[in-house]
Amino acid sequence: MKTTSSKPKRASNQKLNRPFLVGKRIYLRPMEMTDLDGPYFDWLNDYEVTRFLETGSFPTTTATLRHYLKNIAKHPNNVMLAIMEKRTNRHVGNVKLGNIHPLHRNADIGIMVGDKRVWGKGYGSEAMELMLEYGFKRLNLHKITLGVYADHEGAVKAYKKLGFTVEGVLKEHLFRDGGFRDKTVMGILKSDYERSRRAGDGKNNG
Repeated sequence: MKTTSSKPKRASNQKLNRPFLVGKRIYLRPMEMTDLDGPYFDWLNDYEVTRFLETGSFPTTTATLRHYLKNIAKHPNNVMLAIMEKRTNRHVGNVKLGNIHPLHRNADIGIMVGDKRVWGKGYGSEAMELMLEYGFKRLNLHKITLGVYADHEGAVKAYKKLGFTVEGVLKEHLFRDGGFRDKTVMGILKSDYERSRRAGDGKNNG
């Protein structure tokens, strides 16, 4: 007599839309020109979304966005992926490794979670974790850096939780809301990434 397992079945990759990196609740796929017809364009013109990003100061048009995506696709030193919610296959944001240097083995990382319906769910941290693993384990990067508004305390805290450390502060480097703001520069080394993940695995297995 056959019995059925009570364990929940994991979502099959066949149901996902061209997945490149797969997490628990989200997956990352390559950006496509068809994404211009979705919510991506609206996010870039929504000040609530772009307030803490170095974009959004000028209006985005379909022409400028199309040009941007074409340039990203042309250069192998940039990897930009769409953040997709697994449950709905909905495009909720983007994450990018940029300025990948073949000699110094470093890169910058940036993220935008544009869909306000998923804010606070941890999708951004999960997407960052997937990209860190990709950068260090598959691209063999030595270091990944990022820049963030110093007064964006929630983001700074989230990046620290991922293993990033503060490497410096650029005084009054960014302009927002009528005033100049400090920019915090953060980074994570491959060795620190591997050490923290081993420590995490040890806690989970303990």
